[in-house]
Amino acid sequence: MKAMVIFGLGAEGMSTYHYLYRQNRRQDFLLVDDKQLGELSPQWQEVLANNENTRFLQAKEVRKQHLVDSIIVKTPGISPAHPVLLLSKKSKIQITSNTQLFFEYLNQHAPEAKTIGVTGTKGKSTTTALIHHVLSSNNLPALLAGNIGEPALNLVADIKRLQAAQTQPIIVLEFSSHQLMNLAYSPNIAVVLDITPEHLDYYVSFAQYAAAKSAICRFQQPEDLVIFDPILQGASQLAKQSQAQQLLFADTTTKTSPTALEAELNHNVILLHGKKILSATMLPLTGRHQWLNALPSVIIGKQFGLSDKQIAKALTSYQPLPHRLEFITEKKGTRYYNDSQATTPEAAIAALRSFPDNTVVLIAGGSDKGVDLSAFAQEIIERGVTAVALFPPTGQKIQKLVEATTEKNQQTPPAMRIVDSMPKALAFALKHTSKNSVILLSPACASFGIFKNYQDRGEQFRNTIDSLVAYGKN
Repeated sequence: MKAMVIFGLGAEGMSTYHYLYRQNRRQDFLLVDDKQLGELSPQWQEVLANNENTRFLQAKEVRKQHLVDSIIVKTPGISPAHPVLLLSKKSKIQITSNTQLFFEYLNQHAPEAKTIGVTGTKGKSTTTALIHHVLSSNNLPALLAGNIGEPALNLVADIKRLQAAQTQPIIVLEFSSHQLMNLAYSPNIAVVLDITPEHLDYYVSFAQYAAAKSAICRFQQPEDLVIFDPILQGASQLAKQSQAQQLLFADTTTKTSPTALEAELNHNVILLHGKKILSATMLPLTGRHQWLNALPSVIIGKQFGLSDKQIAKALTSYQPLPHRLEFITEKKGTRYYNDSQATTPEAAIAALRSFPDNTVVLIAGGSDKGVDLSAFAQEIIERGVTAVALFPPTGQKIQKLVEATTEKNQQTPPAMRIVDSMPKALAFALKHTSKNSVILLSPACASFGIFKNYQDRGEQFRNTIDSLVAYGKN
């Protein structure tokens, strides 16, 4: 019996451990993480204290002999260039993941389950949550997991419960590129959103990043479905790798689709097979890019037999996810939006275009992932953003790009300031608001450095607004 090496001791690692332990309580485990033993969570400390077949090694201590006759279950966020993984590949050690084990479980124990997978650079969490909401709010047995928060293997107990009730599970999964990179399965229904440069600090090139996502549809069969926007080149290129039937959606307000569509967004109306489902303005979502994210759920709802009325009712009752162009509050004529999850220029550009009738004051910048920020800087100018608070180090890059472009075109640049905290960013932003203003946190960059992650950045934005309001500064 091979030992199981769990590499990466976060929530997904814990999910993997409990799943494998339930399969065989005599299983030998080696727990590996970059952290030291004392830095592990209390849950891992408890595992080590109560399971005599489990031991821990810090990643820098791992040698070839520790991996002999083992299988490594890797947490997705660990870089392929990590020394432990390079050693594993050199020693020809099998590497798998929580997601791969989950699909293997389905293949063996729940082949009747229907899987729906969503990937893309941005918008995948909202799209995944919308699909799940449309199905579950209409009493279909839909389960939600993946990159959206719940490790896939945590669903095993729910799947068994549904099987016991002789009910076919519908499993809705959000996939990051890291989760898809070495996956050898594809979901029955694949939803492919736009693919744009991201994680270039992790992948060698954009081509490698796009290739990592290909498992979303590369293993599909002709009886499966792939849903995508044919106007988007990145999504179309990925979908070409699928054998599945193609179901298409697009925003046809300004562009014509090259092929027939299942669903479309035309001006402010969502259509299915050319028939109005509802006005997009009824969705509890801000921005056309978010309205577009609702179209896959319309298509999938119809595939599972829901009526137009059932789909429309579900969409209007959806509760938006935080940090995704999330409306926070309005005070003294200024509206605050938290789009902290916009960690790419494309996502931030879409956010800026969501407020054509407002004066926008922007908070942007953050850690550097090696992406081109010139189009974002151009959008700041073209949109007429009045002021920009910028977090380093990309803040300096954005400022230089804006200044160079405005100087070349003999334009006046917006007011800009490099700031190192959220209170300083909001204090600067408030100095530049006017009637009908929007203060928009849409960074176009990752958060690491000043903030722990995009959630921390968004929560600091929300909390700082609350404190400013409490002390009468706005």
